[in-house]
Amino acid sequence: MQVSMTTTKTLLATVISATMLTGCYWKDPQSAAAYVSSEIDREEVVEHLEELEARASKTTDGNSVTRAAGTDGYQYSVDYIIDVMKAHGYRVSTQEFDFRAWEELTGTKLNVNGVDLISTREAGEGVEPDYAVMSYSGNSNGELTGQAVFVTPDFNFGAPDYDDTDGCEAADFTGKDVAGKIAVIQRGGCAFSDKVVNAQNAGAKAVIIFNQGNSEGRTSVVNGTLGSDTTAAIPAYGSRYDLGKQWFDLSATQAVPVSLSVSVKDEMVVTQNVIAETKRGNPNQVVMLGAHLDSVPEGPGINDNGSGTAGLLEYAVTLAETKAPVKNKVRFAWWAAEEAGLVGSEYYTKDLFEPIYNQAQKEILEELGLEDPSQLTEEQIEMVDARYSKLNKVKLYLNFDMIASPNYIYGVMDGDLSDTKDSPDNAYTGDFKPPYGTSDIESVFNEFFGAKSESTIPQALSKRSDYAGFADWGVAFGGLFTGAEKVKTAEEVEKFGGEIDVAYDKCYHQACDDLNNVSQEALYTNTQALAYVTTYYAFSKPLFPPKEEPAVKPMTRMHADKPVQKLRIGEKLKAAESHSDHGHFHGDFDQDRQ
Repeated sequence: MQVSMTTTKTLLATVISATMLTGCYWKDPQSAAAYVSSEIDREEVVEHLEELEARASKTTDGNSVTRAAGTDGYQYSVDYIIDVMKAHGYRVSTQEFDFRAWEELTGTKLNVNGVDLISTREAGEGVEPDYAVMSYSGNSNGELTGQAVFVTPDFNFGAPDYDDTDGCEAADFTGKDVAGKIAVIQRGGCAFSDKVVNAQNAGAKAVIIFNQGNSEGRTSVVNGTLGSDTTAAIPAYGSRYDLGKQWFDLSATQAVPVSLSVSVKDEMVVTQNVIAETKRGNPNQVVMLGAHLDSVPEGPGINDNGSGTAGLLEYAVTLAETKAPVKNKVRFAWWAAEEAGLVGSEYYTKDLFEPIYNQAQKEILEELGLEDPSQLTEEQIEMVDARYSKLNKVKLYLNFDMIASPNYIYGVMDGDLSDTKDSPDNAYTGDFKPPYGTSDIESVFNEFFGAKSESTIPQALSKRSDYAGFADWGVAFGGLFTGAEKVKTAEEVEKFGGEIDVAYDKCYHQACDDLNNVSQEALYTNTQALAYVTTYYAFSKPLFPPKEEPAVKPMTRMHADKPVQKLRIGEKLKAAESHSDHGHFHGDFDQDRQ
């Protein structure tokens, strides 16, 4: 049976009250979590944001400041994290790697059918932008002109044979006269880079990807990235759905001329992740949490993702100052180059987990007397996965990316896909089920918000942020998100307040993402939430309920974690290739902002 939300709220409130009165802070995971969470200081979280903005450096054009990976602003941010963590007794290290730094310079233009369009960089208050240049777009080398050519768009969204894979295959361009012209492609079905590279190979001069239009969240400007590993070298733009449909309809009766220009800076630099961990706690049971530290080149990134960065910092300071005797080691990560395609976290997870998986595979092969992984049966691959999970010391990962959006919701990752399996934002299609423990993490987050009488919205697993690398390597994960470029619905306004039909973050990926672009209330509550959940697991033995347990969770746990079948770890590279049109990147990673 399930414990009702009212019972959950009452029991947790009782735990918090009793903990405060008796001082028995560390007697069990809930008491420890309640105490540390209650010690979070609202003003100090905001002070971390102020410190981050103060460390942002001038953009190339001098019109704003930034903390993008590879800039002085990012390095100053790294130094601040290191100073704070060392001052509070943590073991701190950095992980350096080469990174392809990309920046859009001044002078970008886009004109379609004689109309000068407005970019996200130009749009002022109350002005809806028409387009954005995709990160890792190529240079135009001056002005480019050409006729718009549509590939295989499909606007019949409700039809059984609806096809959302416009431009995803080279065959889509067969018979399409795109050579020397501008390919206009509908979003959906695969990564942005795939669409652009296919168009490039077909001879297109440039690409405009317009939003899909199949849902309320798929109408605004596509503000995405091709990813730092793209082979695309031609200009790539993202635009609104209504414009793409308008141009398509117009093309039935006349040619649609396009002129554009874009100049970019594209170079290899060295950047670094920051990793810190407690000195106490079982090193074989690591509870990890992370946030990306970098901003986009256009601005200082105070909500995206100074908010997650500040939340982690304040929790680390509080954990140290309360002298919490954690049972499991707690590891913090501040990721570099998330805005370029989750580069820092993907580098970290591959570097850490691939050797562990290879070791597990080698051990099983030796035990079975086999010589090659291709000889393994399905059952034996399960043995490899189980051995890998046993050898892997990182048992869960919690992600915090954009936790203070000004027009916020309280979003919690849907750990069992029970609410978002069929969402267009779900990147994990087919038979994928999240790693065991992921739904338990969701329930603990909801336990916290329920006790505060706060609603939550299940968030699809879009792979738009740094949890993606952990999920692909079979690590349980969870996290919080307050919304990015999509608009707030009437139902959400009823639950959280705010403005209807206005973006959760009107300054998403823009220069105005500064200290004026955060909800301090959301920042404080989410920092308390991350403190509660991380501390809960830092004191939990075992971390998750056993798989064979029935559907009753102890005390206030809202539902038992059900046995799940995780994606074959050995197939993670295939999974990464099928990120579909996802990406932030909510991160904000958008290889396709699904």
